[in-house]
Amino acid sequence: MPETERLSTPAPAGPEVFGEYGPAVVVAAAVVLVAAISAIDKVTGYDLQLGILHLVPIAMITWALGRKWGLALALVAVALWVGIFRSAHHYSLGVYFWWDGVVLLATFIAFVLVISRLREVLRSHELALTALEKMDTAAYVVDLQTEEVLSGNRMFRERFAGRGVEELKRLPGKESHFLLPDGRPALLRVLS
Repeated sequence: MPETERLSTPAPAGPEVFGEYGPAVVVAAAVVLVAAISAIDKVTGYDLQLGILHLVPIAMITWALGRKWGLALALVAVALWVGIFRSAHHYSLGVYFWWDGVVLLATFIAFVLVISRLREVLRSHELALTALEKMDTAAYVVDLQTEEVLSGNRMFRERFAGRGVEELKRLPGKESHFLLPDGRPALLRVLS
């Protein structure tokens, strides 16, 4: 693959993961899905355990509105599950039923935290690449652990793509160190 194709460039603006609808539509859709999943779960009974399907509306609302809304919907979904099956479970001790509820809630919370963090990282990456592209001089980012050019703006790709990091270091420019989202050290170089 040619070097110019390997360098990161901003992705073209595309649709959101769950569509380009406003918050009210996303909330309404998520609430309808939670209600439908809960109703189907009640009809099919405790043995089938469809509560995990609530991950879909929880993901929708977390992606569209953020962590707090995702956690709120997770609590609502678990409360509905507990309300539906509190007297329908077949365990000899009630503590097993409550354990199921705690595990379901913990799963939902972990899912919300992962989805919200993924959303933050993707949005910050898009923002950084967009800002890099708008610069009127050649600029690029280097992973300092692998000594590899991770991304460069249009001017960099047109003039300097394919050159090694050592050759690029000899060009005059300003440097700024930072950490990548995964914690690796990186360097932003703006060439003069």
